[in-house]
Amino acid sequence: MTEAKDIDDSLEFLRYFEKYTEAKGFVALVQETISNDRTQLNLQGTTVSEKDFRILSEMTVLSSLKKLVLSRTELNSAGLKHFASSTVFRNLEALEMDDNNIDDEGIFYLSKCPHLGNLQTLSAARNEIGAVGAKALAMSKSLRPKTLNLESNRIEGFGAKAIAESELGAGLVSLNLTDTGLGNEGIEQLCQSNQMNQLQNLNVSDNEITDLGMEYFARSQAFSHLKCLNLNNNPVGDDGLYQLAGSPHLGGLNELHLRNVGSTADSAISLARSKSITRLKHLDLNNNDLRAAGVKELATSPNMEGMEYLDLGTNKLNAAGAVAIAESPVFTGLKTLALSDNNIADEGIEALAMSQNLMGVETLHLEIDNFIHAKGAKCIADSKCLGNIKKLVLGLNRIGDEGARHLANSSNLPQLTFLNVIGNRLTPLGEDLLKKSEALANLKTLEIV
Repeated sequence: MTEAKDIDDSLEFLRYFEKYTEAKGFVALVQETISNDRTQLNLQGTTVSEKDFRILSEMTVLSSLKKLVLSRTELNSAGLKHFASSTVFRNLEALEMDDNNIDDEGIFYLSKCPHLGNLQTLSAARNEIGAVGAKALAMSKSLRPKTLNLESNRIEGFGAKAIAESELGAGLVSLNLTDTGLGNEGIEQLCQSNQMNQLQNLNVSDNEITDLGMEYFARSQAFSHLKCLNLNNNPVGDDGLYQLAGSPHLGGLNELHLRNVGSTADSAISLARSKSITRLKHLDLNNNDLRAAGVKELATSPNMEGMEYLDLGTNKLNAAGAVAIAESPVFTGLKTLALSDNNIADEGIEALAMSQNLMGVETLHLEIDNFIHAKGAKCIADSKCLGNIKKLVLGLNRIGDEGARHLANSSNLPQLTFLNVIGNRLTPLGEDLLKKSEALANLKTLEIV
């Protein structure tokens, strides 16, 4: 056991060592992991028995806790019953219970707890909670978190409806329903709510939502205050994005996640010409089929002028797509640009490196099958326009030792702190050039293998 943080702390925990002689190891663990100010306790990854949870729930020394992390502790309904009956955690503001064995019964116990009125964040991702558990949570008279994460449970349409129509739903600012079996029915239930007007962040990725679900979404006024919408890994397709872009109720969106949604250049056209989605700062279209034609639409749209983060990885852009981005007058505010797996080649890299429109970029992802050779690495190394880059990812390309030499000798990358050149056919000579580079004086992380 580590030395006690102070005398008072030592004496207080000593009482628990004396009271719970059979669980001294667990008491010691709590003492070691609690923060100095006793406001945070992280037990993540520790196997905690039902008896341990009972002891935890009786430790008044924890009454100042504001954040408690119980993820991956094998917490189940029996343990949660002890927790829910305790008055110790009345000041708790954040509770994380991800990756456990919590089922509807456990959520029922939690929903009945009258002492968690200060809870602002509740995360129970990847458990065994079903629609009945979601209903119990929605009906709680005491739980009113602003942030709720139920990712990878089986909430389905019934559970979504219960949350959407409850006082709990009315107060939510952030809701994560990733992979919860919603389907179009669940989206319809959410969209019929007329009281989730505080919601700013909604994640419904991985839910088999199609263009029909997007039609419900586009017509609904339930999400008029949304700032962030995540639709990743739903087959919404071009028709769904057309519906979304045409909605008059999403003018507040500044972050949109559309990774792997079946979009083509037609979706890019819809977003580029949308009359309501005009304030985006963060756009993720990774793993779609935009191609150069779609990127050209985005690159000339006034709707994109506020963009700070853009991910167009795996979209078959080729060099022409990179050239369109480089020449774009609307991407001048970009801080992060991700173009992985696009066959950009040295020609595309040269255009990016010479672009004065991209001088603000700080993070540049060019990894995986962009077929960048030593020539492309030299373009980056010689660039007068990429001097603000702090993170450069070139993994799984073909720069070789010659490309490594260009980067190692570059005087144009003074801000670079992170460089990834994994899988670039470097020999020990090329690796040493980068490791011993004097030009890359601020480099803190170098990933080679």
